[in-house]
Amino acid sequence: MVKEKIDEVIEISDLILFVVDGRSELTSLDFEFAEILRKSGKKIILVVNKMEGRIDSEIHLSPFTVLGLGEPFPISAIHKQNITELIEKILSLIPNVEIEKEKKLIKFAFIGRPNSGKSSLVNALIGKYRNIVSEIPGTTRDTVDIIWEFNGKKYMILDTPGLRRPSRIEEELEELSVRKTLNTIKRLDVAIMVIDLSVGIREQEKRILHYIEDKGKSCLIVFNKTDLFPSLKERREFEKIVPSLISPFDYFPFIFTSALTGYNVKKIIPWVDKLYELSHMRIPTSQINVAIQEALSRVSFSKKGKSLKIYYATQVETAPPKIIFFVNEPEIMNKNVQKYFEKFIRNYFSWTGTPIKIEVRKRE
Repeated sequence: MVKEKIDEVIEISDLILFVVDGRSELTSLDFEFAEILRKSGKKIILVVNKMEGRIDSEIHLSPFTVLGLGEPFPISAIHKQNITELIEKILSLIPNVEIEKEKKLIKFAFIGRPNSGKSSLVNALIGKYRNIVSEIPGTTRDTVDIIWEFNGKKYMILDTPGLRRPSRIEEELEELSVRKTLNTIKRLDVAIMVIDLSVGIREQEKRILHYIEDKGKSCLIVFNKTDLFPSLKERREFEKIVPSLISPFDYFPFIFTSALTGYNVKKIIPWVDKLYELSHMRIPTSQINVAIQEALSRVSFSKKGKSLKIYYATQVETAPPKIIFFVNEPEIMNKNVQKYFEKFIRNYFSWTGTPIKIEVRKRE
């Protein structure tokens, strides 16, 4: 599978940087890779790393010429030596093409614990083994961006490392994976939270959902490995209690999938499209105020003898939707009161799957 992945990467590349260790002797694997690259016919830069203090030493570079990949290019990544020169060399060798702008794409990612089936879902979704899938948790160490076109729309799929509980991270590599996942969430339009049905919902999933909500991202919850359910009846019984299990994030829609059998995988993209549209939906001020007055007619709020008056509210942003309330006493609209209006507005406009941000201002 690694060999197939290498062949695929070589095929789609315009330029390849083959990196070797400048402090060690060449290995049989180095020669094997060099042979593969020579046969590819691609442009190649042989990069010799860890050459700090020896950047200009031809005698230390000469052993690498036996690879037959052209003149070795010395760098020191850790000390940032010769990096600018390497970038200039790269730019001189790659074609001058227009880069696809991310803003034109709907960006989504599969987020979740290691081994929950994120990479398998990507593979089942796009029909190609773009990511190596392994039964060993944590195989996907880095974020892999895939630009994918489906039904005339373009998407960017970001497959992420598994997000672990920070206190349990013992290796720097795992810590890096967590940071990459959190940074990925910031870039997304829609997060797909993958939960392994064989493991269930744990506190860490709630932490991830809280982070997704905090960043104002839309979210679809996917319960993967449905094939492990003994019966349809059992799955339906579990489905009834899902809202209570994922509360207070029960406004995020959920589906059941199986990357192994392909069950419901085709439903993911329609949900991504719908959640993207809902997060960018803009409600006219007049309609928002009709909803708010109805909400106030059902429940009244007061503090220290003063009743809450909402003069008007207006939506000022999308993705996530942000609504500003102009009121007489902002202190009355605490977090619980804001949650009430958020839930009411969401239900009133069927604004599912996306956090709604509320800002309270005193009307002068």
